[in-house]
Amino acid sequence: MTAAVKIQPQGFSVQYPKTQWRVSFVEDSAGKFRFLLSGQNFKFEPRARYRYPSHDDARRAAHCFLELMKRLERSRMKLSILAEIGILKFPQETYRQHELWLIVDRTRYTWEAITASGFCWRSQRWYKQPDTAIVKARIHIDRELAVSQIRGVVGWV
Repeated sequence: MTAAVKIQPQGFSVQYPKTQWRVSFVEDSAGKFRFLLSGQNFKFEPRARYRYPSHDDARRAAHCFLELMKRLERSRMKLSILAEIGILKFPQETYRQHELWLIVDRTRYTWEAITASGFCWRSQRWYKQPDTAIVKARIHIDRELAVSQIRGVVGWV
């Protein structure tokens, strides 16, 4: 199963000076804040339980995570440490005008696809192999494109 998620426009990003990290703050529909850390080669998202009641709380937590990222910068264990406290996202490819990302949560994998208009699909199923997740993502994108083409001709599916 997949869940369609609309990337919410309420939010903003901050590029921290003298670092490669960009922090994006997002307010969800419940009024709680979360943040994502984006580097050059991957994105880091703290687990879903890390939601903060105000922007100031999220900013303080993001600053602590940013300090952790700076300290782990040269560590060979960086990715395994981050995978224990959050979800890692790695860009894979552009497939049929969709950005395809591999999501790693400890020892399981899933995928996320983002269209040019900002619409995001994330699979709710987890796989044991990263290649399986990418293949399933391509199949899902092909299916969604076929359904949209049929809907464009027939008007319904």
